[in-house]
Amino acid sequence: MTTPNTDHHLPTAPSPLMQRHVLARVENKLAQRFADEVPADAVRATVRAVVADLKAEARLTTFLPALAEHEAGRRLREAAHAAAPGVAQAA
Repeated sequence: MTTPNTDHHLPTAPSPLMQRHVLARVENKLAQRFADEVPADAVRATVRAVVADLKAEARLTTFLPALAEHEAGRRLREAAHAAAPGVAQAA
């Protein structure tokens, strides 16, 4: 009688290569969305800062790209709103 081979486990963490690919897509998507309000370099810097913040506290990184997109989008909306003409600047 043969014993089944159980050495084929599913990965417990996302592929770093795939995660980098997805985060690059997030950067591009947000750069397009905020093209009229925020420079592309600032969008990319914001996404990378958010990813660093999330990674610092994350126990799981499976949903990191989705969480980073959401949080970076929130920060970029706030930055675009604050920089919009006619918006009162808080002192």
